[in-house]
Amino acid sequence: MRIGDLLTRAARWYPDKEAVVFEETRLTYRELNERTNRLAAALVDMGVKPRDRVGVICHNSHHFTESFFACAKIGAAATNLNWRLSPKELAFLINDAGPDVVIFSKRFEYLFEPMKQEIEKKTRFIAVDGLIDKEMIDYEKLISKYKPDEPRVTVDQDNTVLLLYTSGTTGRPKGVMLTHKNMMANAFSTIIEMEMNRDWNILGLLPMFHVGIFVLIDMVLIGAKVTYVHSFDPKAIFEVVQKEKTTVTAFTPVIFRFLLDHPDIDNYDLSSLKTIIYATAPMPVELLKRSIKKFNCDFIQFFGMTETSPTLTMLVREDHVLEGPEYKVKWLGSAGRPIADVQVRVVDEKGKDCPPGVIGEIIGTGNNVMKGYYNMPQATADAIRDGWYYSGDMGYFDEHGYLFIADRKKDMIISGGENIYPREVEEAILLLNGVADVAVIGIPDDTWGEAVKAIVVKKPDADLTETMVIDHCKKNIASYKKPKSVDFVDVLPRSALGKVLKHELREPFWKGKERKV
Repeated sequence: MRIGDLLTRAARWYPDKEAVVFEETRLTYRELNERTNRLAAALVDMGVKPRDRVGVICHNSHHFTESFFACAKIGAAATNLNWRLSPKELAFLINDAGPDVVIFSKRFEYLFEPMKQEIEKKTRFIAVDGLIDKEMIDYEKLISKYKPDEPRVTVDQDNTVLLLYTSGTTGRPKGVMLTHKNMMANAFSTIIEMEMNRDWNILGLLPMFHVGIFVLIDMVLIGAKVTYVHSFDPKAIFEVVQKEKTTVTAFTPVIFRFLLDHPDIDNYDLSSLKTIIYATAPMPVELLKRSIKKFNCDFIQFFGMTETSPTLTMLVREDHVLEGPEYKVKWLGSAGRPIADVQVRVVDEKGKDCPPGVIGEIIGTGNNVMKGYYNMPQATADAIRDGWYYSGDMGYFDEHGYLFIADRKKDMIISGGENIYPREVEEAILLLNGVADVAVIGIPDDTWGEAVKAIVVKKPDADLTETMVIDHCKKNIASYKKPKSVDFVDVLPRSALGKVLKHELREPFWKGKERKV
């Protein structure tokens, strides 16, 4: 089965069931499928062929849903781009993916002109929520010209359905190619593990440009409902949950903190919530315990990455034990067990399995493992060896088979649920006059989980300040990647081979912390 078939099936079996709610728009499965088919026909008429890429820069909404499934139905790859990036970063990704068509939301109008100036080839833009310039094509006017018939396109299950960019430690983002087969494998396994059913009414808060879009695929497969919120606003979340009687939602650890600390939380009826899913960053155990007590519902955690579509392991609802045997309570700090149809190992540097309690690299295999990195065969070969994806994350299994994340082999920082790679920030800082050397690390942050810290070596007589470094980064990379603080030192510690010893830089900040991430 292909991803596009899921919506066709849902429209046939649940035509009058509400599928998507966004602000004042409410669509049944029949209506959603018809609008999607119209867009699919328009894209084909614009010359989009199987295996082509279609850029999508759009907020969570029915438009986003239609764009993704329209691409899936015609065999194209939805290239969902992070609208939090800078115009230069977005242009780089569009240049790399090479789509002829980009679906662009007017909500991000401030990005459009500077981004467009950096795009190397002529690109047509379909405008969501209104035109930005006269060359754009209005979304609603476009789809109104086409019939709602199912596309007659042969789609191979090994076609890329999603091209998602994840920053690389080398500084160049990697385009992760996820196929219909990958996403279907993840869908069946996660539906089983999360015990999903047709009554699920989920709050779609987390940005769908992430691989978290897998939950949307799951929802359509089982014929459930999603209510979108396009940006984070605690009161808006409370209001939507109360009004729509939301039963399921997904949060990052930082969102839990903001919601729990909000003074109005007790003024809303949130009793409809039955399940809360959390992921993207390590969840402090005390925050998890506090959340379980406050929301008084089931919790599910998943661990994985874009390259695995994304789920490798899951801490299911019955494993969230607050009281009981010590080893079970300890599972609250774990990432759970491998999900159905996925194998996970922890191996040493020679590729041999580590015994329980011994830290090694986490690797995984299954039909959910990506096709590879777009136009990066060597990076693909480095990451996938003998069918196993080498994650670069370090961890260990306990004697009961539960996975604990210990540290990251790569130096990635997770701040507020966003992945930040130090090399990218370091390269931006090195462009600033007066910088001789720099290292970027993640340090503990009570609000965001981790905060970005730059440790800078000045050139002789350079007049640099913390504010100058941070402001420079704001102009050159996405704002969420900029350092929150800057320290100045005379020299960076390095190994005999010249490698910066980041563990020495991190140690004073993480001393006494149970987890090093």
